Amino acid sequence: MKILHLIYDHINNPWVGGGGAVRCYELNKRLAEKGHDITVISGKYPSAKDYSEGDLKFKFLGTDKSYKLSVFSYAFESIKYLKNHAKEYDIVIEDFAPWNPIFSFLFIKKTVLQLHHKEGKQILKRYGLFGLPFYLIENFYPRIYKSIMCVSETSIRKFNVEGKVIPNGINEKLLEEYVRLGSYIGFIGRIDIFNKGLDVLLKAFQNIEFPLKIAGKGKDESKLKNLINVQELNNKIEILGFLNDQEKVNFIKNSKFIVMPSRYEGQGIVALEAANMGKPLIVSDIPELSYVVENGFGLSFKSENPEDLKDKIITLWKNEDMILQMGKKAIEYAKKFTWDKLAIEYEKFLLEIVNK
Repeated sequence: MKILHLIYDHINNPWVGGGGAVRCYELNKRLAEKGHDITVISGKYPSAKDYSEGDLKFKFLGTDKSYKLSVFSYAFESIKYLKNHAKEYDIVIEDFAPWNPIFSFLFIKKTVLQLHHKEGKQILKRYGLFGLPFYLIENFYPRIYKSIMCVSETSIRKFNVEGKVIPNGINEKLLEEYVRLGSYIGFIGRIDIFNKGLDVLLKAFQNIEFPLKIAGKGKDESKLKNLINVQELNNKIEILGFLNDQEKVNFIKNSKFIVMPSRYEGQGIVALEAANMGKPLIVSDIPELSYVVENGFGLSFKSENPEDLKDKIITLWKNEDMILQMGKKAIEYAKKFTWDKLAIEYEKFLLEIVNK
């Protein structure tokens, strides 16, 4: 197959660099290794340059002047690219975000819309009336597409559409055999204060003395550091910034547990990565992360409630037997979700569409 994948995010994008980008890279890398010719188009960011890894090619469109300009210019440039090149591909995959719909179905029949998470009324809560157009796009745009792929059953129900569910995965080479106790609480992910609930996390830490380390990159890095200073939390919270692959592995392995106070998620690759290394989690009680509690490797707290989050942190920190038991269940759960297995399902789904 000759595949075109349109996704604003990229694993090296300093403004975003989230789970969607990881998924795109891991699945497409495996299909390229099997001989498929794949071009990934992402939004431009500072220092972004086109490059290739064998049959997997990355191209960047738009401007790198600012995050907002990059997001919107990516959509315009991608539409122009489709007008000129859509016929060169067997199938187009468009990763959906309400900020930059590409309307790929107008240019080629074999099109898949990939859904991650639905923000819903959080858009209006975050942006007020300015968010109304994006709220409407999120509700109606996915219904236009005949072929849809989604990362979780919960997300696809929220979008109220039918499609194929192919979850996110983990690298089976990093799967742990034993649970080890760490020495700090960890957060790792995109530094987006509202999306990831980092404001809630800081409030929860105002009256507890456990060490917290925050790793990741994103558009809110400066704002987060300022909040930590204002709330006088520098003595218990350490900001690590971006971690490379090995540093990320060491970070998770050396943590006692991982916390995910997100307001919304797709499936949460971080949760799978933590489970992969035998680490329990504390997650917000949003439906997309309910599998953590249902499968016995974490606790949940009432979303946006820092007092409840604080109680759960204290409970888990003081109960090492619980950490060890949950860690074992986490490893067993993670075994089901390796990128190698999921890539087979992903390839089969795309071939079925191309061969119709």
